[in-house]
Amino acid sequence: MKLFRHGWYASLLTLAFVGSALQAAEEIVIGATLAKTGRYATSARTTETSIDIAVEEINAAGGINGKPVRLVKFDTNGDPKQAQVAVRRFAEDEGALAVIGPFSSGEARVAFAAGERLGIVQIPNASSAPGLAEKFSYAYRVTESEFLQFDRLVGSMKAKGMDIGNTSIMYVSDEFVSKAVGTQLMPAVFKKQGVELVGEPIGFQTASFDLAPQVAQLMENQTDTVAVAGIVEAMVKTAKELRRQGHKGRIIGSGISADPDLAQKIGPEGNGTLYAAWFWWDRDDRTREFTEKFNAENEKRGIEKSGPHHVDASAYDIVYILKAAMESAGVTGDADKLAAERTAIRDTMATMTHDGVTGTICFDKNGDAELPAYVVEINDGAISLVDSHAANTCGE
Repeated sequence: MKLFRHGWYASLLTLAFVGSALQAAEEIVIGATLAKTGRYATSARTTETSIDIAVEEINAAGGINGKPVRLVKFDTNGDPKQAQVAVRRFAEDEGALAVIGPFSSGEARVAFAAGERLGIVQIPNASSAPGLAEKFSYAYRVTESEFLQFDRLVGSMKAKGMDIGNTSIMYVSDEFVSKAVGTQLMPAVFKKQGVELVGEPIGFQTASFDLAPQVAQLMENQTDTVAVAGIVEAMVKTAKELRRQGHKGRIIGSGISADPDLAQKIGPEGNGTLYAAWFWWDRDDRTREFTEKFNAENEKRGIEKSGPHHVDASAYDIVYILKAAMESAGVTGDADKLAAERTAIRDTMATMTHDGVTGTICFDKNGDAELPAYVVEINDGAISLVDSHAANTCGE
């Protein structure tokens, strides 16, 4: 009797497994590692909006290889440890074929290693610290190098006759990419461009409420231009304190500052501020259409956003890049083919080119996309395009 019951129970388990596999085979599962809460929330929260728009469009048009996309989401709170948990959940528990994200460079640094062991592609839309993907065959990024973008910005200033003079740097010291940009990349660009850097970069923590001591230190050797490495909140706090202490020069930021909301939040203290982004909303009909959909969807969700951040545009493009790679690789989503199909996605992406809202996207030998630069200026709460740089050609 015990044997009979054991066999009956085993049969039920087998049927349940088969039923689950069949169900999984009827859909294409994609993971989304989001940072909707935590330190990156201001810039990262609308990544979800862009992904949802793309998935809805794809499913309305018949899905991927005739199967609907099921999106599985995980909010990391910007924590690298949680980004590692997310990719394991997607790969081991959800049967995902690929992962959008994680968001930040700090998260990617940890999650890429986990994804490599699991054999699943991850594609961040914001991680832009140099060299993070180059050691991992399953890691791709639809972002652009902070060094290249900041170099393009400084080059545009010189080409357009904007007085850059000498410079100083302030940076967020407890955030991985901001610290790297402020202490390594910005000084390297200024040296390359022949711009005098006065003093050592001055750091401050994300939670710092009062930047008066740091700015006072900078003002001891007041410079013509101040470069700030940090996201929106850091730029706003720095600009307001610089103006309060009498600094009259221009403020410039790297790609991590490229949020359209910065224009309204920084106020008149930020007039003349420059940053470089890899998406410009008014480039053509396609970018304007995406911007219109993005703004309308955020309004439905009760989210106030000035327009798409370049990381929002990248998130939208990543969904379509995965669609193209999956269709080219002929993926089925079948449980017994997951490992092979995940690898096929990886291999297909290495040589593909995709026409997206950020431009014509291809990946270099390190898995990083080649993207354009749009140098943007803030004045009176609005942004305007100052200069643009075409994306590098893959293979160069």
